[in-house]
Amino acid sequence: MREADPVVTVGRDTLRFEGFSGCCSAYIRLDIDDDALEVEHRGKGTTNVDFGPELRALLTRTSPDSRMEITIGSDTVGLSHELGTVTERKVPLPVRWIKGLAEVQGHLSCMEKAFSLSTVQAQRFLRGLPRSKSDHRIWVKGNSTGVRTTTRPVPGGVPLRGGHRLRVLESLVSKASALHVYFSEVLESSAWVLDFGTQRVCLVLNVEPWRGFPGDGRLLSDLAHIEVESAALRAQLNWQDELDLQSLARGGNLSLDQVKTAMSHLAASGLVGFDLSRSAWFHRVLPFDMDRVAAMNPRLLAAQQLVEDKAIKILPNGADVTSEAVTHRVRLEGDSPSCTCPWYSRNKSARGPCKHILAVEIALEQSA
Repeated sequence: MREADPVVTVGRDTLRFEGFSGCCSAYIRLDIDDDALEVEHRGKGTTNVDFGPELRALLTRTSPDSRMEITIGSDTVGLSHELGTVTERKVPLPVRWIKGLAEVQGHLSCMEKAFSLSTVQAQRFLRGLPRSKSDHRIWVKGNSTGVRTTTRPVPGGVPLRGGHRLRVLESLVSKASALHVYFSEVLESSAWVLDFGTQRVCLVLNVEPWRGFPGDGRLLSDLAHIEVESAALRAQLNWQDELDLQSLARGGNLSLDQVKTAMSHLAASGLVGFDLSRSAWFHRVLPFDMDRVAAMNPRLLAAQQLVEDKAIKILPNGADVTSEAVTHRVRLEGDSPSCTCPWYSRNKSARGPCKHILAVEIALEQSA
């Protein structure tokens, strides 16, 4: 597992570093509150830089009682202490990171806390994880003595595949006060948060290590929404570390449900992230032209083309969508739409909606 080129956000009272592993199946974020910093001057903004070998070497030589100074600008991040000074410059973000950074926020917003472990319990658990890469799936459940693992689903258990990805936390856990575990039952992703009081390290794992977050496709439905509500909220965003949805609703003359829908759209557009410890969205702007996100998603482009071609016939409980001379039936009963196309047969909803479901969602929203 390797983290590089982190995205750095300076908010009103929280400093955040976020990034991905090389395979993009593990997202990590460090949140540092003001109580852990002595701030001389604060601006607000987001940038991304290359954490190269020189800076990494400097960090490994830093002791717990060292005094470190960090300078963050629009195009650079600098670190300095008694052993030296290193400045790293802004680099282009990989396309897969852009899609993944937007995707993972939706995962976080769907999570609920599963259990917490003390420092000793967390150490035992992490030391027992495989050191080599493993695709073996287990379920982890917290109890009064620590955790119990099983190869079968159990009520309250958190599924874990590729558990070796958690070993990145092993060297940090002894300094944490607790390890909090969160889980999304719908998406089957999990978050593992080391709590240091004024600092937190959050590691988010997707359900399929081989695919990575950019391939999950959850943001497609959010990107397909018309931007009326989210446009009403953008003017109220000012680098808040905790967005008050009730206040945003009043300021935008919207209902709370409209605001919640709009937040998903803003997350898919790279304008907000989600903080599990506060159970709240925060504002940050990914350093990238997010108008290009839609162009990176061929399913969304294909769905928009189907709508333009008037290939959708709305029915009482769904729609018929004609694509490449074949008509597919989209059913909308319940919370999870389905489709008769081969793509949906292979993936179901594990990778987001197929282009036919997306086209029906767009057509229904436009007609409304």
